[in-house]
Amino acid sequence: ECRAVADLRTVMRIGVVGTNWGLMHVGAFRAAGAEVVALCGEDAEKTKHLAAREGIPLGTDDVRTLCAAVDVVVVASPAHLHGAHVEVALGAGRHVLCEKPLTPRGETAQRLAAHAKASGRVCAVNFPYRLLPPLAALKGWLEARQVRHLVATVRNHLASREVPAVDGGLLGASGDLGGVSHVVDAALWLSGEVPAWVEAVLSGRPVHTAALHVGLSGGGVVTLTHVACPEPGVHGGWSLVGEDWEAGFAAAYVPARGGWCVSPVRVFEHGGWRTLAEGVEPREGVHEPWAAAHIEAARRFLTAARGGTRGPLATFAEGARVQQVLSAAVASEEAGRRVTLDAPPHLPSSTGGQRALGT
Repeated sequence: ECRAVADLRTVMRIGVVGTNWGLMHVGAFRAAGAEVVALCGEDAEKTKHLAAREGIPLGTDDVRTLCAAVDVVVVASPAHLHGAHVEVALGAGRHVLCEKPLTPRGETAQRLAAHAKASGRVCAVNFPYRLLPPLAALKGWLEARQVRHLVATVRNHLASREVPAVDGGLLGASGDLGGVSHVVDAALWLSGEVPAWVEAVLSGRPVHTAALHVGLSGGGVVTLTHVACPEPGVHGGWSLVGEDWEAGFAAAYVPARGGWCVSPVRVFEHGGWRTLAEGVEPREGVHEPWAAAHIEAARRFLTAARGGTRGPLATFAEGARVQQVLSAAVASEEAGRRVTLDAPPHLPSSTGGQRALGT
């Protein structure tokens, strides 16, 4: 009964775990109309100082203390701690928004997805690409089309600074090569397909540069090239091809321009090119596009937590699927061959062009 009352609150109480990227979520949920009442970090004194600076009533180094004070928990702690913090939040009966990656290892992510489904709580993984207006428009256009080939090439300065994982794994401390989980999720989300196999070549220890081929259940292929580069920022080009059509756009985080820039989405069909959606870039007087995507994610999550639809937010099952692909990439590198994926029970197999996704 207490949980039901909390879900119907006009203003939901938010607790954020993580004092670095977590501050982005503090601003996002406030902009979405929620009340951020608790902040949790590893260093108690630092966390109390940040909480006071940000006007947050509770600053603590104990996740259970935070959970007792809130309706929604945002997990934005270091990646290797995500699993433990999500489990505590679910055990307390809280809705959970988790930063990517869900967990660094695919098998752990699948267990969390199963726990989330059994809990009955609203759970989502934060993949802001899905909330960028040009990509949202492209996703809508693709609903009636099947992707045969999706090619994305990303140059990533963050990947060049990847540090070793706590367990010495090839994926490094981030669990996703410094950001490639965003790319994998966006590719699978746009295609609407379930991954069937992975073949990869990974460079660096921990890995900083990767070439991934991902077979889709409908017969298409995703080709992702992720390269550590010296130029600051993240720079990507995307091409999607189907029967008698193609589409393309560029997306980049450019520090010199103050944030994320996404080009117009262009599509080719019926013998000519046209603009499907206008691009976005940092502009004075409006939220920077990546920050705006976080605000929209917060709004969507609050709507779902109150009983509404979740829209494009990634489920834990989808977050687990991304980590399944990355874990398979490591297995492929180590074995020197293609690795076939077995879809977990909560991920449906596909039967047509666009697929329903897991809960």
